[in-house]
Amino acid sequence: MTSSRQSVVNQTVSSRFSLRVVVLAAVILGVLIPASIITVLGFGLQRDNMVAQLETDQRRLLDIVALGMQEPLWNLSRQAGSPLIASVMEDDRVISVRVTDTQSNTVFLYALRSERRLGSVSFVQKPVIYRGEEIGQVTIEFDTEHLAIAQGNQLKNLLMILFAQLGLSILLIVGILHSRFLKPMRTLTEQATHLAELHLDTPFVWERKDEIGRLGRHLEWTRAELKRLIDELRAKTLALESDIARRREVEDALRRSENKYRELFWSNLDGIVISSLDGQVIDANPAFLNLMCYSLDQLKLQNFWSLIAPESEGLERFNLDNKVLRFGYCDEFEASYINRFGNVVPVSVKTVAMRDSFGRINAVWRMVRDISEKRVAEERMQLAAKVFENTVEGIMITDADKRIRSVNKAFSQITGFSQQEVLGQKPDMLSSGRHDETFYEAMWSAITEHGSWQGELWNRRKNGEVYPEWLAINAVRNAVGEVTHYVAVFSDLSERKAADERIQFLAHFDVLTGLPNRAHIQDRVELAIQNATRDNERLALLLLDLDRFKTINESLGHSAGDALLQVLAERIRSTLLTGEVVARQGGDEFIVLLPLIADPGSAALAAERIREVLEPPVELFNHSISITPSIGISVFPDDGRDFETLVRNADAAMYHAKSAGRNSYKFYTADLNARAREILEIESQLRYALERDEFVLHYQPQVNLKTGQIIGAEALIRWQHPDLGLLGPVRFIEVAEERGFIVQIGNWVIQEACRQLALWRRQGLPRISLAVNLSTLQFKQQDLAVNLHQALSAHGLSGGDLDVEVTESVIMDDVETTILTIDRIKSMGLQLSIDDFGTGYSSLSYLKRFKADKLKIDRSFVRDIPMDADDSAIARAIINMAKNLNMTVIAEGVETIEQWKFLDREGCHAAQGYLLAKPVPAKEFEKLLEKGVLLPEMLASSV
Repeated sequence: MTSSRQSVVNQTVSSRFSLRVVVLAAVILGVLIPASIITVLGFGLQRDNMVAQLETDQRRLLDIVALGMQEPLWNLSRQAGSPLIASVMEDDRVISVRVTDTQSNTVFLYALRSERRLGSVSFVQKPVIYRGEEIGQVTIEFDTEHLAIAQGNQLKNLLMILFAQLGLSILLIVGILHSRFLKPMRTLTEQATHLAELHLDTPFVWERKDEIGRLGRHLEWTRAELKRLIDELRAKTLALESDIARRREVEDALRRSENKYRELFWSNLDGIVISSLDGQVIDANPAFLNLMCYSLDQLKLQNFWSLIAPESEGLERFNLDNKVLRFGYCDEFEASYINRFGNVVPVSVKTVAMRDSFGRINAVWRMVRDISEKRVAEERMQLAAKVFENTVEGIMITDADKRIRSVNKAFSQITGFSQQEVLGQKPDMLSSGRHDETFYEAMWSAITEHGSWQGELWNRRKNGEVYPEWLAINAVRNAVGEVTHYVAVFSDLSERKAADERIQFLAHFDVLTGLPNRAHIQDRVELAIQNATRDNERLALLLLDLDRFKTINESLGHSAGDALLQVLAERIRSTLLTGEVVARQGGDEFIVLLPLIADPGSAALAAERIREVLEPPVELFNHSISITPSIGISVFPDDGRDFETLVRNADAAMYHAKSAGRNSYKFYTADLNARAREILEIESQLRYALERDEFVLHYQPQVNLKTGQIIGAEALIRWQHPDLGLLGPVRFIEVAEERGFIVQIGNWVIQEACRQLALWRRQGLPRISLAVNLSTLQFKQQDLAVNLHQALSAHGLSGGDLDVEVTESVIMDDVETTILTIDRIKSMGLQLSIDDFGTGYSSLSYLKRFKADKLKIDRSFVRDIPMDADDSAIARAIINMAKNLNMTVIAEGVETIEQWKFLDREGCHAAQGYLLAKPVPAKEFEKLLEKGVLLPEMLASSV
């Protein structure tokens, strides 16, 4: 025995030493490996950032030099470019700067640092573009050795920090492990040894509340239970010995005194029946006779086995043969008897053998007790148990010490804990930590005072999830009023809470983007206004509208538009600083709140950040989509003192930004409000202008420069506004595009132009081609070719009678789709004119693919010719290019005789402008057509 105990002790010591080594090794490796990885990753990230910063600086310097050398190179002025080169050379990282004139292939300017480091270098180059032409090349040589030095110093610093952190972490972890784990584990091992040796008298005291503490308390509970079981076993052994002695004394007493036996027999409240081994009833007491509804004489006529129900007969015979006849008695068992009326009576039976004077068993004495009420009670208990197990509410029963004694299936389903995991535990194992001690004290105070409590609280599931529940607790008392148990019934409120939270989310946030909605941002702005008023501060409101978003929706579909809004919303949110909020007002409009700004310049910086973050294209549905914002800014308190006023004024500023060319931001001014009201008025009446037939077309002639013959006309829309008079397209076309009316208006222009042209033909006027302008949205409509064909057919015109004018920006958007549309138009015989040529992309390769019939030189290039050399050169280049591509050239905005002569001299085919005629109504244009020839007055007089 001693050697066995010594072996256990040796194994315990060995295990403890091995566990310590393993734990320490795991801790050291667990700290060393992640720290090393983090250091390597951190160094790599910092190195990449330093390299990226160097590249950014290189590009910035290169861009500055390339931009700054445009004028000096163009004018061949080295004196103008030298200060810029000198300022760039002040950067220690720049070794040399060379500017080359690509026209003459010579070095224009060159600077070289006298002291040059011996290290790695890098070269960056960029062409100098001036007015669309490459006139030079900039080359900068950079010294990159300082980057390697900085990276080396950074690596040393990181390694020193790593070693210091590792040393301190390992000391702290080893100390904590020793006090919180290794020492308690040694104590647990010693206590387990005492338990194995059955040294059960000394309690195991544990005050710790962590897992080891719970394990120690479980060990103490095991010690106490084991001690109790051993004590009970000893007591039962003594009781059994005493019971056997008493049974023998009773048997002796029965044999000694028949009178005492008969008195006991007749007065016993339990039924007693005596039968022979073959079942012949010998005697029965009154209790048994009443139970079976027989008299003694009637019972003696019955065989005992006829009184037993068939399902219980096998058990009775088994107990008789295997227990009574072998041991002289049989412990209590349950059976079913049948009374005189055929009713089944549930009973519990104890059987004792009766012996003759020779000690042989000759009869059996059965003590029978009616257990009908017990069976009813058991059925009620079973029913209660079924209800307990199958109810959807979780049920937990604790004893008076608040230790869990029973839980139902719903408890396990809701909490995730099985019954075995919670038995003996206290309910605070489910605590979520959301309620303080005061809450629980009030709850138990109510239970103590009133016997019950119910309310909502938060508990924690086994997986760590915190959930809400509705809990009702009732105290169960015994006959003397003492609390014996507590019954807790609870239901999971997670789904209802989630539904409530969803409703709250929908009330305050946009479903598509997850951003706050207008109602939510209004609350935030009003709160910010209160704070700004109290602190005498400023705040700003930015109203952002996406330019031409409707085009994306109509061309790619609303699902693409929704996906784009989600991407852009996230980009906008990424630019915000602490406290700033972005909300979706609706459609493609967003509101940004800057709750505290030092001056309006801060709002401008925020708007610029938003423009920059929206600039990169979005890859969506196999399309690369670029979208720009127009931003209006209003400032509190200068531009308004409430939410509605600030939003309205920011909206006015936003429309000003759109009218100024989009992709910009504008601050609110008082005149913008007037313009916003005008736009609103125009928008409200524009939707009914078609129905009221308020649009008219004016026609501007296009004249052959050589002969003065009118060869065509451009149809230009006007709006005969009922209040504002005749409005030009600049007053309403942009609003029509923004509000989606432009397609219907454009289709009306096509129909009206064809009707008017057909009328002139019937009147016998000279044949001309009529040009109509197509908007971006109209050009992208799938049914554009169908509408053109229907309009021509309805008025008996051929395709060659109509000219379709589109701008460069329209046809360069989605080139492949544009080419398909142009092919359908050209197949009908229509002519294609590219309007405002030179102001857009001016891609010659695409121009060739488009197969345009006419190029229209934009008025911005015609205005200053022939005085301006640049405009003259551009006009001359467009005319020569068109000739080489077999295209007709029409100059727009011709207003002087000098412009006319220059264009004629350079070979331009036709012109239109105020020099000849302004756009006029159809009746006045008919008079011009009747003349047939339209020349400037000076030329006409000479002719």
